[in-house]
Amino acid sequence: MKTHTGSFSGEAGARISYPPDWILRLTGYIKRHGFRRTLGHAASVMLRGMLKNGRILYYCDLRTHPGASLADDLTVERKELLEDISERDWNQIATVMNLKLARRNYAKRFSSGASMWLIRSQGKFVGYGWTLPGGTIEPHYYLLGKEDVHFFDFMIFPEWRGRHINSSLVNHILCQLAAEGKVRAYIETSEWNDSEIRSLRRTSFLRMGSARKAVLLGRVFVLWGK
Repeated sequence: MKTHTGSFSGEAGARISYPPDWILRLTGYIKRHGFRRTLGHAASVMLRGMLKNGRILYYCDLRTHPGASLADDLTVERKELLEDISERDWNQIATVMNLKLARRNYAKRFSSGASMWLIRSQGKFVGYGWTLPGGTIEPHYYLLGKEDVHFFDFMIFPEWRGRHINSSLVNHILCQLAAEGKVRAYIETSEWNDSEIRSLRRTSFLRMGSARKAVLLGRVFVLWGK
């Protein structure tokens, strides 16, 4: 295994800091299922984390991306301002996370240059994902170039999972970014997240390897696996 250390800088060298996604989803989960069920779910997540606590990293060379088309019943919308999200869509987001925190979180993402991609099936809002050019939201495993794009925080609402919608959304975004002249795209997922791993196999992303990281005094320490 190899180790790497380095400092983190987001887009334009500025640190981006706001509530992590797990806080938003945790508060939403408590609201929907209650504290007792949340404790049981948290224990299960912690157990998986102890057994498989690394991340699998993927990349896509957009210069050779083959292209992809959406199914006829799917459409994708790109949002670049908080005001672009309708109240109806906010109500759907509120089913999986705390809405007050989400609004604050998303406003900071948009101001940092991130895009939110909403996917619909026959007009119904069924999921979303985020991209950020030239940097990452949180301290990352490596620095991205100016024309690179980071994919993060993809969510398909529970009732729509198992229909390959996430991979359709990812492939569509890759096509759009390739058309814009972006060079590379990066994404990662947890080692234990089998459903996300299967989904990424249906996209143009290729596996780079696995890694673990820690942030200490503003520096990122990365332990690379195979």
